[in-house]
Amino acid sequence: MSEDATYDVAVSFTEELRSTVGEVVETSRQRGLTVLHGPDQTHEWWAHKEEGDLPNARVRFFLPFVSTVDEFTTAMLRAVKEGNEHVLPVLVGDLTVPAELLHPHVSYLRLADHRTDQLTEALAGRVEAAEAAGAQRAPVAEVVATAREAAPVPAVPATFSRYAEQQAAMRYLGEQLTAAMPGLERSGFVGTVHLGDSRITVRVERAGDTVYALDIQRGGIGGDETVNFVVGRHDAGSVCSNGWARPVYSTETGSAVLELHDFSVLGRSTGEPRTYRREDLFAALWQRISTVVAATVR
Repeated sequence: MSEDATYDVAVSFTEELRSTVGEVVETSRQRGLTVLHGPDQTHEWWAHKEEGDLPNARVRFFLPFVSTVDEFTTAMLRAVKEGNEHVLPVLVGDLTVPAELLHPHVSYLRLADHRTDQLTEALAGRVEAAEAAGAQRAPVAEVVATAREAAPVPAVPATFSRYAEQQAAMRYLGEQLTAAMPGLERSGFVGTVHLGDSRITVRVERAGDTVYALDIQRGGIGGDETVNFVVGRHDAGSVCSNGWARPVYSTETGSAVLELHDFSVLGRSTGEPRTYRREDLFAALWQRISTVVAATVR
């Protein structure tokens, strides 16, 4: 194979797909596509060759045919999610890409039973679109080696629950607010906290006048798994929000956090969500309460 050998696609497959992939290769060549395909170039072969021993050719796309998600195909799917435009997996049958490997904006090719012609046409369309866009071919050895070496994408644990985290956040905020309120008495204020099944009611008074009111509600405009914040007294049953937080899992820290959409609950409207640990969100809320209360005695 010469150094300037070029192909539209290179294929990789499992042993059980050998015959089916052979049919795809044949129909693709009849369609006018150039295909790098060797009888021994299975997933196992591509997975264990050193980069210098892989084919010295440039391709538009590397096509791993994915019928099961094993170590090699996981690496290829991960490469797609990370933005490698030269890896183009072909999903076989009803296979579903795991959520942690799924790229939300990639339309994967799929090989349905006995419909190699449909796959060939879809593949030809991708090649033609790449040509029209001026996309360059890439060394297939580099494409595969880079994909194999990519770090795994941290996954959200199957046991993560937004509703359990919502419950934990409500319980934590209620406990911390209850414990902190007596400290306001030193400044001449009375703070009360009522803990209900789905609402925490916070009121701060001075001489019988309410100077600060906050309701923390289970569910709201962000969805029933969120924590909703309403500042100020309002009519019972009214729908309003000064901010809401959704429990999310941070793969960076390996823990659950609260993604706060702040309209004014912390005194500012940033327009961008910000994540907080439960402890940090309470600290921010208490700082806001202290600031408002302090302002009433000036």
